[in-house]
Amino acid sequence: MTRSVTSKSLRCSQVFRFIYHILGTGTWEQRKFSELFFKSKLKNNSLFSSDKIISVATMTWKKPDASRSSDDYMKTYNIAKMGDIVFEGHTTKEFANGRFVENTLGDGIVSHIFDVYSPVMKLDLFYWKYFIHNERSIGPLLKRSTTNARMMSNLVERDVLKQFLPVPSSTEQSSIGHMLHLIDNLIAANEQVPKLVIKIVKNSHVNLLLFN
Repeated sequence: MTRSVTSKSLRCSQVFRFIYHILGTGTWEQRKFSELFFKSKLKNNSLFSSDKIISVATMTWKKPDASRSSDDYMKTYNIAKMGDIVFEGHTTKEFANGRFVENTLGDGIVSHIFDVYSPVMKLDLFYWKYFIHNERSIGPLLKRSTTNARMMSNLVERDVLKQFLPVPSSTEQSSIGHMLHLIDNLIAANEQVPKLVIKIVKNSHVNLLLFN
């Protein structure tokens, strides 16, 4: 009997680990983090109101807190544009040194406790959404770039900027990102898809090798 797989137990982050394994990184270019991202210093100088506060944990618009919606307090927020990545320092069993979350929601603001990094160039939104949030691909980088406090990791800018990441070509990024986005939608629509997901991943991998 086939076990039902829910969207919680089969997420694109898991599928990405599978893709990361079958593709490997032998042909991927090693790029310095500073060649891809820079730390954003943009503060919310009355540009965004409280209805544009982003919940980093869920990547959704956060319900405004009336007690923290004064004009002066809103100026303490950092601006996070679409495609920016936000460092969330809470440590968990899954993310030992915190995690990066890409802003796929839209231009908005996040609490000043979050560090925001903006892309140096245009990057594939969906590819980086999954890659930058994957513990296998980013965990070692964060381990070398964070200091630990109680239940929280702090990202050290000078350390993270000198780290290296394996980066596929723009064509590969687009292909992988598009595939993962389709899988995410498929999982949301139909929970019983483990074999179908693996088939899509394998077929897409073959096409990627043959036609790119």
